[in-house]
Amino acid sequence: MPWVALAASLALAACQPLPHPFAGDAPPPGAPILAMPGNASVAVAPITGEPWMTAEKLAAAMARALQQHDIAASDTTASVGGYQLHGTLTPMTASPGKSAVMVMWELRDPSGYPVGERMYAMEAPGRDWKEGEDGAVERLAAASAAQVSPLLVQEAPVEAEVGGRTRVFVAGVTGAPGDGRQSLTTAITSILKRQGGVVVADDKAKSDLLLDAEVKVATAEAGKQKVKIVWHVRRADGSEIGQVGQENDVPKGLLDVAWGDVAYMVAVSAEDGIMQLVERGAAQASEKPAKAGG
Repeated sequence: MPWVALAASLALAACQPLPHPFAGDAPPPGAPILAMPGNASVAVAPITGEPWMTAEKLAAAMARALQQHDIAASDTTASVGGYQLHGTLTPMTASPGKSAVMVMWELRDPSGYPVGERMYAMEAPGRDWKEGEDGAVERLAAASAAQVSPLLVQEAPVEAEVGGRTRVFVAGVTGAPGDGRQSLTTAITSILKRQGGVVVADDKAKSDLLLDAEVKVATAEAGKQKVKIVWHVRRADGSEIGQVGQENDVPKGLLDVAWGDVAYMVAVSAEDGIMQLVERGAAQASEKPAKAGG
């Protein structure tokens, strides 16, 4: 699943070049979407996917990592009324001499309803993942817990003080092959709507911020195509606040028809960076201009 590497790549700031997958640390967690009661617990289900030896150890490691965030978590017991955390492990392409895995986490409420997702990708020597080397598994769990834990803490969403909630208009996606324009727009709209401090406006004229994306697909070489996606967050007047960039090589023609789950994975990956820029724009909008002296 080479495309997953694209979904794991993220960078902020308009002046920075687009990043390469696994070039830096994990992006900071986004705004919490769930206020979990303080006495609730989380049951970490057995991890599915491959490499299976890493998957076999990851649930216990994840429970320990969540405990470090003061979250009651266990991979062996589940309480009535507790939350459930499910993980799916997938091997990925990586830099020369390395192997990589991506884990997709889904948090479910006591009724089994999905309430949040996070994913994390990490490189290590191929043997570490194949053999489930303890150090690699613990590092993957620690990084994953840092991503998942914000879903499990009570924290007020950031909102603009002027005009109530920040209203974001999804202006669209350009350059995407296949059904990418519609799929990416639908996916990122869903992501924004689930963020408590953001309302996706249907009317551009009444929006506070604008979000759009550019997709560029290079000519195929050796059976692969380089795909770049740049999300732009702008003020209502069109001036840019910042960008979130993603890129990778994918098999030729992979995105020429239906994007399917790929669109949602891309949106989930970009979520943290986009929300940082939305919050920055909201904060700037709430600042009242100083009066001129007279």
